[in-house]
Amino acid sequence: MITEQEILESLKILIKKSSEFNNVLLGSGDDAAIIKTKEELVHSLDISVEGVHFLEELIPAEYIAYRSIAIALSDIAAMGAYPSFFSIGLTSNNEDINWYTSFNKGVERIIDEYQIPLVGGDITKERTNISVSVFGHLFNKNLKRSTAQVNDDIYITGQLGLAKKGLIEIKENGICNSQFIDAYLTPKAQFKKSREISPIANACIDISDGLLNDLGHICKQSGVGANIYIDDIPITTDIMDLTYGDDYELCFTISKDKSFKYAEGEYFKIGTIIDSNEINIFDKGKPIEMKTRGWDPFKK
Repeated sequence: MITEQEILESLKILIKKSSEFNNVLLGSGDDAAIIKTKEELVHSLDISVEGVHFLEELIPAEYIAYRSIAIALSDIAAMGAYPSFFSIGLTSNNEDINWYTSFNKGVERIIDEYQIPLVGGDITKERTNISVSVFGHLFNKNLKRSTAQVNDDIYITGQLGLAKKGLIEIKENGICNSQFIDAYLTPKAQFKKSREISPIANACIDISDGLLNDLGHICKQSGVGANIYIDDIPITTDIMDLTYGDDYELCFTISKDKSFKYAEGEYFKIGTIIDSNEINIFDKGKPIEMKTRGWDPFKK
């Protein structure tokens, strides 16, 4: 039977790697970490649960770890911030040390790719559940959901529906070489684009629960509505891509009078904020209705 100490021993390479960052005064290994930080610390916590956010029987532990951390990082990007350090709470019933070695490989990939230290966490035995806390600092100013303005242009940072198609491919064929499967297993937090828009954007959110759902959060909290145009939205399969989660692109608004130059294919202007409490969807100039707006873990 595997022991907690064996699992902790498998983490040593991550602890050593993370202790090399200058902002970590005392890292994992004590009762708590000590971090040297600046003003306005940004924090996000994200929970990924087996059977709800991933299917453990289909996905290796490396990708479970990578994906669980990456989607937490995406929340930091949506706030106009960059990540500074993170911690993980892991529960798992797995008795195979190789599972934890694979999990640690996914964590290490995040540390290397985003150059952020793991500063602590906890492990216990139960159904697989990953709780990730990420802390960061602002690029320029904070980006909120509640500050969209009437007549703002609405943008997104990339194509919708890639991850959903990847999940379907995994269920049908298993993990293989596919851009869609990569989009699902290893989503990328949009820090480069967050830095670019942070000085000029009015409001922002990451697309984790579907464009319509997440844009709806901006509209509700800002007291506004929106007109969006299907013809201007890059979708993968069909109109339902507007409702699927797991894209982790950014959706943001910018005043029409702000200069915003970008290369083709990097950003997509999809609509306008309006003085209303509705999101209106237009397809080839005609209004359409959609019954489903996005992902909700409390609804089946």
